[in-house]
Amino acid sequence: MLKEVGGAALLGLLPVLSVLVAVPAGAAEPEAAIRATYLCQGRFDAVRLTALFFNGEPREVVLLQGEQVTRLPQQPSGSGARYGAGNQSFWLKGDQATWQFAAGAAYSCGPESVGAAGAVKRR
Repeated sequence: MLKEVGGAALLGLLPVLSVLVAVPAGAAEPEAAIRATYLCQGRFDAVRLTALFFNGEPREVVLLQGEQVTRLPQQPSGSGARYGAGNQSFWLKGDQATWQFAAGAAYSCGPESVGAAGAVKRR
């Protein structure tokens, strides 16, 4: 179920391998999303970020970081895929991404993998 709450989205998602299905209220069929998990390195910290890419109309990405949920519509891009709204953007090229905020905070993101002992490793 997908609901708008003060500009943010609350998602009830069912993971199926690397594809998620979101069911907007009143929708006849669910919309599939591609799920990717990133390790994002900022100037002083690192965060884990999950991105859900919806390729149906409207094309958008839903970013999940901790308890925060952000929806960003796709924007024109000369290279890679760019999503943005207001003062936030998420720009992908290959398997690398840049996540940027209003206050100038920027994170460099790459794919995340989990080692045998459960430790997070960056590929």
